[in-house]
Amino acid sequence: VHVAVALMAAMAHAAKGTLDARRCPRTFSKIMRPTRVRAEDTSRRLDDWRKLPVQPWGNKATIVDEVVRNQVYVLEQQLGVFDVAVNIRMTALVIDGGIALVNTLAPTQECLSFVQELEEKHGAIKYIILPTTQLEHKIYLKSFSDTFPDANIWVTDKQWSFPPFAELVGYFPSKIDGYLSSENDKYPWKDDLDIRVLDINLPGSIPTPFQEAAIFHRSSESLVVTDAVVRVGRDPPKIVKEDPTSLLTIAGVWPSEGGGADRDSRDASVNTPNNQRLGWAKTALLALFLSPEAVSKDLGEYLSKGFVWADGWESTFEAVNSRELLVSPLVSELVFRPQASKVWNWVQDVTKWKFKRVIPSHFDIATRAGPEEFRNAFRFLAGEDEQEIPKEKAPWEEFISSITQRKEKEAEILEKTSDGYITSIPGTSQGDFEVLRFIAKSAFGDKALEK
Repeated sequence: VHVAVALMAAMAHAAKGTLDARRCPRTFSKIMRPTRVRAEDTSRRLDDWRKLPVQPWGNKATIVDEVVRNQVYVLEQQLGVFDVAVNIRMTALVIDGGIALVNTLAPTQECLSFVQELEEKHGAIKYIILPTTQLEHKIYLKSFSDTFPDANIWVTDKQWSFPPFAELVGYFPSKIDGYLSSENDKYPWKDDLDIRVLDINLPGSIPTPFQEAAIFHRSSESLVVTDAVVRVGRDPPKIVKEDPTSLLTIAGVWPSEGGGADRDSRDASVNTPNNQRLGWAKTALLALFLSPEAVSKDLGEYLSKGFVWADGWESTFEAVNSRELLVSPLVSELVFRPQASKVWNWVQDVTKWKFKRVIPSHFDIATRAGPEEFRNAFRFLAGEDEQEIPKEKAPWEEFISSITQRKEKEAEILEKTSDGYITSIPGTSQGDFEVLRFIAKSAFGDKALEK
């Protein structure tokens, strides 16, 4: 919403000849003059960044981490719009005879060199898996997979393309080796990975498929998902700290004098750990809610000052940070809530696996999350039978005690607003969801909230 409004306002000002990069917020200065790749960064160059024109444009750094020794690795790049920068993650799972890659990244030389190092240690890339229909995770699938021609490509079976017929213009592989679907339980990696596909259609005049495959890596007891859940840490992801300019911009810590083009994240008086954490907390809320309650909705303020925050946003971030796992409000309101029963059934299937950690495609890895934490993240979707106090046969005193304890536990898990709406994150307010609820109601009508 902020992006659309800001772009329209920028175009309107530009039409009047009043748009000046030196007088605009940092966001506009950066949009108008994309970062250029320095000579020493050629391994991070991405020539076809216009496929997905988001920050950091054509200069994408990659980092790699070992999550489970000799079994699970993750590679991350940065993904940002108007300085709201988060991480995007590819997961490498060591399987029998090689490696399975989940959700490809932009194929820079640096990124590919990390993958090739993994090949030298664990064997060839056997499978490249696209477990989602979402654009940012598949836009580089073809260009990435071209480097590994012997790898089998598996994707969810209801892909849609943007732009239309993307496979005809080189955005999507012309050859797919297999499909992940809710009907398929026969996969070539059956001894290493288990798959459960969430398959729903979003209501509307043009029903849109949404699919996400949860992947259970047996040997490491790890669950890999794409956008279903996230874990929001207090510190920024490493890749976002690689260039903290976006964090410091969102934090609002730049000196008042000087235009956006003069701001330098290498200034030690500004680039402090506390300022980075401040910027990350606000970034996380913008990425999750689009427009949390504490952010000013005044367009004039936005154009002159960027995002303007009122008191109270800290409590929202504390609520978000306190959860081991949560469903991003962007996903809960626009994707999951209209198809609550189907999503809840998928959650029940996924939580039959005994996993010890959850690896999403954004934000942190949840290193202490198992089936209970995963299920709790979706409690707002549960049917009435899941929320009722169980009818236990017990002595009178024990029964009363069990009711009290259960109610206290429910209060920790769910919060209802005055109109009966259940917020997906305890501790957040109805106002934090207001913009997303408006979008959902506009797009889906009465089906925005499944009864």
